[in-house]
Amino acid sequence: MESFTDEAELNVSSLRPGTEYSFSVCTIVELNGTKVDSTPVKITHRTNINMEFVLRELGLQIHLKNKLTLQSVLELKKPSEEDQTAHSLRSLPWLFLRKLMMVNSSARIIKCASKTANSGNSTGFYEEQKGIHLLDLITALFHCADPFLQQEMTLKMSMCQFSVPLLLPNCDTKECTLMLWALRDISKQFRSYSLDEDSLKENSIVLTDLPLISFVRLGKSSVSKSEFLNKLLSNNQHHHDTFFHKELENGNISRKISNGLVEMSWYLPGGKKTNDKFKEPVAVANLRGDISDFKAQFTFLSQTSSAVFLFCDDLDSNQTFLESLQIKSKLVLICTTDSSTSGDNLTTKFKPYSKILRERNMNDFKFVDTLQKAVVDILADSTKMSIEKMSKIAPDLGILVDENNPICQNAKKRADLITQDITNIPEYKMKELSLQDRIWKELSKLEKEMCRLKAKKQNIEHYKSELKSQIQKLQKQQGSSDMREAMYQFISGLSCSPEEQLYFLKWLKINLDHLTRKHQSRLDEQYREVCNNPKEDKDLRDLENEIASSSLGVQHFMRELSQLYESTHYQKNKKHTALKKLPEMCAQLMLTGFPLELIDGDASNIPLTWIRDVLTALNPLSAPHNRIRAVTVLGVQSTGKSTLLNTMFGIQFAVSSGRCTRGAFMLLIGVSEEFRSELQCDYILVIDTEGLKSPELAKLADSYEHDNELATVVVGLSDITIVNIAMENATEMKDTLQIVVHAFLRMKEVGKRPCCHFVHQNTADVAVYEKTLRERKIVLKHLDEMTQAAAKMEKIDNKKFTDILEYNIDGNNWYIPGLWLGVPPMAPVSTGYSEEVSKLKDGLLNIFKATKVPAQNFMEFEEWIRSLWKAVQFENFIFSFRNSLVAEAYSKLCVEFNTWEWAFKKHMISWYTKSETKITNMSVMSVRSKSTLNVDTVVADLKHEATKELDKEEERLLGKIQQYFEREEEHVHLVENYKEDFVNSAKGLRRETETDLRNKIENAVLIQKGIEKVELIKQNQRDTMKEKVLNLTSVCRNTKNKLSDSQLNEEFKKMWDDTVRQYSLTALPRHDLGNETYRLLHSNLETKGGAVREMLSNITSLDECGTGPFYAMTIKMNMFKKLKNSYLPTPRNKKHKLIQMTCERIINESEMLILSKTRTKSDYVSADIQELLCFIEKKLENCKDPQISPENAASLKIHICGIAARAFQKMHDDYIQRTDPLSSLERFKEQWLADFKDLYYQRDQCQSKAEMCAQQCFAPAVMDYIQKRLGPDIVEEMLTGKTAVDFSTRTYFQFSLLKQLLQDEDFNTIFKFVKYYKKFVTEWISEKIIEHFSKDDAFLKLEMKHLNAIVSKLETAIESAKSMTNNSNNFVTNVFNCLDEELVTPIDNLNAALVLNNSDPAEFVDCLKSSIDKMHQALEEELRGESEIREKLAKLSMNRPQEVIFRRVFGCGKKCPFCKAPCEAGGKEHSEHFASVHRPQGIGKHKWTSTRKLVPDICSSLVASKGDFRNKDTGYQWHPNKEYRQIYPDWRIQPDTSIEATDFWKYIFAKYNTKFAEKYNAEPADIPRDWYNISVHQANKCLEDTFLLKSQK
Repeated sequence: MESFTDEAELNVSSLRPGTEYSFSVCTIVELNGTKVDSTPVKITHRTNINMEFVLRELGLQIHLKNKLTLQSVLELKKPSEEDQTAHSLRSLPWLFLRKLMMVNSSARIIKCASKTANSGNSTGFYEEQKGIHLLDLITALFHCADPFLQQEMTLKMSMCQFSVPLLLPNCDTKECTLMLWALRDISKQFRSYSLDEDSLKENSIVLTDLPLISFVRLGKSSVSKSEFLNKLLSNNQHHHDTFFHKELENGNISRKISNGLVEMSWYLPGGKKTNDKFKEPVAVANLRGDISDFKAQFTFLSQTSSAVFLFCDDLDSNQTFLESLQIKSKLVLICTTDSSTSGDNLTTKFKPYSKILRERNMNDFKFVDTLQKAVVDILADSTKMSIEKMSKIAPDLGILVDENNPICQNAKKRADLITQDITNIPEYKMKELSLQDRIWKELSKLEKEMCRLKAKKQNIEHYKSELKSQIQKLQKQQGSSDMREAMYQFISGLSCSPEEQLYFLKWLKINLDHLTRKHQSRLDEQYREVCNNPKEDKDLRDLENEIASSSLGVQHFMRELSQLYESTHYQKNKKHTALKKLPEMCAQLMLTGFPLELIDGDASNIPLTWIRDVLTALNPLSAPHNRIRAVTVLGVQSTGKSTLLNTMFGIQFAVSSGRCTRGAFMLLIGVSEEFRSELQCDYILVIDTEGLKSPELAKLADSYEHDNELATVVVGLSDITIVNIAMENATEMKDTLQIVVHAFLRMKEVGKRPCCHFVHQNTADVAVYEKTLRERKIVLKHLDEMTQAAAKMEKIDNKKFTDILEYNIDGNNWYIPGLWLGVPPMAPVSTGYSEEVSKLKDGLLNIFKATKVPAQNFMEFEEWIRSLWKAVQFENFIFSFRNSLVAEAYSKLCVEFNTWEWAFKKHMISWYTKSETKITNMSVMSVRSKSTLNVDTVVADLKHEATKELDKEEERLLGKIQQYFEREEEHVHLVENYKEDFVNSAKGLRRETETDLRNKIENAVLIQKGIEKVELIKQNQRDTMKEKVLNLTSVCRNTKNKLSDSQLNEEFKKMWDDTVRQYSLTALPRHDLGNETYRLLHSNLETKGGAVREMLSNITSLDECGTGPFYAMTIKMNMFKKLKNSYLPTPRNKKHKLIQMTCERIINESEMLILSKTRTKSDYVSADIQELLCFIEKKLENCKDPQISPENAASLKIHICGIAARAFQKMHDDYIQRTDPLSSLERFKEQWLADFKDLYYQRDQCQSKAEMCAQQCFAPAVMDYIQKRLGPDIVEEMLTGKTAVDFSTRTYFQFSLLKQLLQDEDFNTIFKFVKYYKKFVTEWISEKIIEHFSKDDAFLKLEMKHLNAIVSKLETAIESAKSMTNNSNNFVTNVFNCLDEELVTPIDNLNAALVLNNSDPAEFVDCLKSSIDKMHQALEEELRGESEIREKLAKLSMNRPQEVIFRRVFGCGKKCPFCKAPCEAGGKEHSEHFASVHRPQGIGKHKWTSTRKLVPDICSSLVASKGDFRNKDTGYQWHPNKEYRQIYPDWRIQPDTSIEATDFWKYIFAKYNTKFAEKYNAEPADIPRDWYNISVHQANKCLEDTFLLKSQK
């Protein structure tokens, strides 16, 4: 570039920072018209560097103002190639931070992979260097990080044994900042030789007074100050580069913005003389750059250091500068041999403390040894100063202090107000944090006792009421406590601005950690003294208890806050209004990465209200991005679980100093926007837990139970559980696995899909994976054994470990080396540890990517917390678990299945209706057409068609189930365990339907066989009569005189009577079914023994048997005199009452069977009685206790057969009356007469015959069509209309029934519901149908729909039949043939109408159309005129809707063995029965033997108690309540999970106690007082909560 100017100066712009430029300047003079150049002058100049330029190269310029936050850095980002190697300068900061957050020591070894080493936006600043100096990167990041990220960075750098910034320079402002706040989070442990050998000191590094040794450089030095400093700090066994230097990768790149940086590190002795280089801890500072350029930094170091080691090779050139220095500390000069002489010329103004010369032949080892001796010498007489004290000096030197800002200082003052007066931590906690102490712990115990009922009490409900009273008393006591000053201050700190809030919490943590360490140190010293000089065990125990309670952290204040919120929430007092914003505050904190205590480890309890409200607040705050997946770690105490999580996710859980985590904490980690869809969630929730097998708890009797509870909750909440195993402790490993297996087994049983990965720590062998194959197989064998043992304890079938979760012996095991590379405190975190943990993290994220289980939102997660915790409070977890998400998912599945089931049934009902119509028409049409009907072929064809239809519908139903379980939403995975039940129910439905259809088809064909015989007789009679009428007509016409009507009538009557008499047209024979039934009964009983035969011999007729009530006998038959009605009642004992009840039940069921047989319009067949006797036999065989004697069994059969004989006789008589040929002929006598007259007078019959066909043939067929189809339509309307919810599942149905009982408040209705449930339900359904269809002409609309549909089909059929024939009779028959699947041909009416038809076919068709229209109108008017729905419903003989709906909601029909509550499980083939609400046993007639008082105990309480029960099923032997599954393995009775769970039945029993007692001839129950306080509102709320129907209201 060339420029000209007339001025004396020229500004050159657009130069790149940090670049060296050469300039050539000359003067141009014009002499005699010729231009002459002067001799050029050359100068060289390097441009300055500014911060903004470097940040722009790194892509960080935006963060100079908008600081990087910790949560943004910890956010999970989509993996890319740049996770390991940067491809541009812009990716270097993120790569460094990612590795640093995982405490990976290779974070400093980063460079760009490409030669260009920068992005397209770069100006080529680092082009030739292929990277950036690490210290420039660190300086840039610290300038762009917020104070909390700075703290985390320094902490992680310290763990890696990297030096950390002490003074951070700003090359633009030439200022530097003391990083006091950034270093506050670092605490160090060491052993000092000045202390006792067994003592250990731990403190915050900024508060620890330490001698500071500073290393600086003046001018150029031939030796690397940082390199030798690393050698000085490293022990002989292991070298570590604490300070970055030029010999490391990228160390040769020139620094741009980090000159003036002062780094700090520490040497901390471990107490081993062979390894420790220095006996005392020492801080080391290292100034980057020439001290002549950074006087402020050097002055600060000279005033705060015990000694300054100055590296300088040219003392002579720098003599003036050195003499100008005001050094307060000892100065040690370090020179090379070449410059050693010049040092002698220094004036007396500058005399160093000592001087170290590095001679040419001095190797590095000797030089380092010399440095070490010099440091040791200085340490012998050194001044000590903490970094906090240094901050007082810094401002005087113009050095900024990072925490000297108003927000930070205000927050510090707030925190100091809380902690300044704390002297004794246990006393302080009892005084200021009292809510989490005694009362909370007692409440926790009482809540568990409320669930477990360990005390053996006869009256469980009274005991529960006592517990409830104690709980309420404690809650009231807790709620009445005044808020302490400390909590006022704490809440005040939380209520300030977001930034000050974070500062406040951090300051509070820092202060409390310092106090705890101090207090713990004093107690540890006392403990050592007591152990060395034992006096009494009591002193030791007291000291152990004090140590256990000496921890104080922010989590204790948060815990107190939760208890304050819980107590005021219960009391609903004014304080609650003031505290109602606290959950939202806490939710905001969680979004910033603050951990929340989930389980209080001290009380072993969860503050459910607090957790619920915090998570409820979180849901909208994070919406719509509120999906979470949870990861947790389980393992033995002190095996590095928290460290594993911290390393994996870069987090820090709030763990108090001096002891391990107690309980469980949860923390949120965000997922970046581009990674959310792939990871299928928005946050990862990490759960940190206390260690299992804790020595502190081992001495307690319930420690195993405590560990099981903890493991169950966190495993249940987690999508992935990491089981942390320390390889060196095999015994504890086995114990841990046993606990974990219990938790996984429980999750499998309640619908969770556990995912487990085993992490084996401290495995350093390079071939560990190959060498441990055998060990992995042994571990799997142990897991199988433990699974079987756990299954036995949980009282379920034995299983293998691989049965309860997906476990791969290779993919689910991870081997991680030890944490430290060397011996602490000077050891860094092992790079191998970090990298293996990183691989584990990637493996877990890949599982999330592949899973089909949908993520939860915060509300669903809260529900899991609540239900899991409630369940673990019961000792028997698997049978105590009740989760509303699982229940809701199960309910949805039931609703869906019921919809599919009804679609299946509806289709098959429609198919059978058409098939039955076709069958009905076959025999009559074959008789009319005089063709032979092959019945067997018809049956075979229909059965084959039925099988095809069933196959198709079953496949569709099973497909629906499969599709449902393949969905990825709606918590389908939670009900995976029920899939087999519903598949079996589908197959069972098919089998049941197929059997029913086959029976119906066979019965229908059997009926048609009988009808065919009758129809042949009728047809012959009609043919005969037709011939006679035609002959008579011919004779009458041939008479000379025209006959009058009366004469025609007389002639016709004479002909009719003669024909009937001449051709023996007689009625069908009537059978005596009483005798036939007796014969079959006699055959059944004749082999039963002498007493039974004697009974039979005394009965000659069944006419009067079964006409009165049945009484079971208690005496032998020799007392039997006469059988009339039945036996007289006899005195009854308990066993006899049971026999009587059993017999009555069999009679009722038999009557239902008889009714189903007699309801059909067919004739009686002897097989019906045979079937009835077999049915009774089967019922008697199932009666094991009490056993029915042969005499009572015979008496029962006689009674039932008497009833059956009369019913079947009536059925037979009705059939004869309907189908008797002569009766049929006589019924149409007038019609024959009318036709005779028409023929005689030769009148046109078109109109009359058409009207006759319409009114007598088509009208009845149309009405029959409507009747058959109304049933399914009514069911459809009830299942899809406004009443759909009531009938959607058995659970909803129960809710509707109980709600109705509560609204009616009528004891008789309630008693009927309890005592006669089946009858009550049937009537209730009928009333619901009547109520629904009485509104808005709903029933009429259905009738009109089918009327219009069939009339339309009829009109179409008429048009189709016109072209088939020119005969009127055949035309009508063809119309019916076209509709042979729709209309049943009324053959008698049809034959009567068409037998003497002489109408013109074409004219007849027109007349018929007109008549059909009139029929349509007439039927419509008839239907409109019948307004009584109850009567219409009673007329439905086929597909009765109340029966169809009853079968749907009645289910399997099983009842709770204790309180008789009906089963609500979906499908019929379910493997377990359950009921949502159980009742006091007194409602079911249970009473105490001794007092005859009704029993108030509820079985959902009993199964959780320590008591026993006995009944006929236990052989009247006592059996533990909790072991009820041994007696009733098919029943799952959920324990009463809350005090209010059974308020409905408590309210009912308390209100009608006396009336129940009167009904049962017993004394009223002793009901707990609090039952009388339950209101209708509470009872109603109990129903809604129990049935999970709040969302429906």
